[in-house]
Amino acid sequence: MNTIKLIAVDLDGTLLTNSKQLTERTRSAVANALDAGICVVPVTGRPMSGIPGEVLCIPGIRYVISSNGAVTEDLTAGEKLRSALLDADTAAAIAEIPMRLGLIHSVFIDGTGFCEPSFFEKQLERFRGTPVETYVRRSRKITADLQTLIRQTGYGVENIWIMAGDGAERDALDRMIRETWQVQTVLTAAQDIEVGSPEADKGKALAALADRLGIRKEEILAVGDNENDLGMFRAAGTAAAMGNASDSVKQAACMVTDTNEQDGAAKVIETVIAEMRKLQDKTGTACMESVEKAAKIY
Repeated sequence: MNTIKLIAVDLDGTLLTNSKQLTERTRSAVANALDAGICVVPVTGRPMSGIPGEVLCIPGIRYVISSNGAVTEDLTAGEKLRSALLDADTAAAIAEIPMRLGLIHSVFIDGTGFCEPSFFEKQLERFRGTPVETYVRRSRKITADLQTLIRQTGYGVENIWIMAGDGAERDALDRMIRETWQVQTVLTAAQDIEVGSPEADKGKALAALADRLGIRKEEILAVGDNENDLGMFRAAGTAAAMGNASDSVKQAACMVTDTNEQDGAAKVIETVIAEMRKLQDKTGTACMESVEKAAKIY
């Protein structure tokens, strides 16, 4: 493994368990990496409002890439470093599709998902009693007129999430959207399509952040489990797939760790820290030997 200076890590299915929790082992691994001087960056499909506080509160977490690479934020400076957004006309036209078909959806603007009242209730009904319900309540707001909101916002749209009735409908909608508009789509679940700007890509966002920080590709480790993580795999010198990842994600990775239920991400991070300490010990020993040799010569 190369010397790692930046760890880009997905949240759902990776850093978080199936119940959307951050285990103590994983939290400690991230904290220890930050203490060791490694930049750890959550890279997620979630909007900012949906990122768990226990992740953002780990001391040292400064940068976050959200909404599948649509937004990169510097939490310390309180500023957006990069935005890749859908324009209002495109977003309004795409959002009209699930509204017309009666499909669950949300339109994400400035870190929050919006939908009209009836669709908010559909989401709650669909996820009631599951770990996703808490996420929906935290990250969604109701608007009386979604189309007006989209057109009046001066910010742009980060992402449009659509939950189709089944896989066949999802695939058909995906094809139609890609053939009609110049957008980026990712299929994040059996029924889910997420639509964003062509530049809203985890890999492009990660590469831009690394360039800003002066970190080379070979100094980046990416950890993920889903198709929308493949971009950041390509932007990293080392890619680790979770044990619960799809076969295509595993095939694209350099290594496969344990599942998110077995602290797989923590184990990869712990390995990075251990390798770093070994290198530091070797370097320290070599420096001491050089000093001792020089002293003898003198």
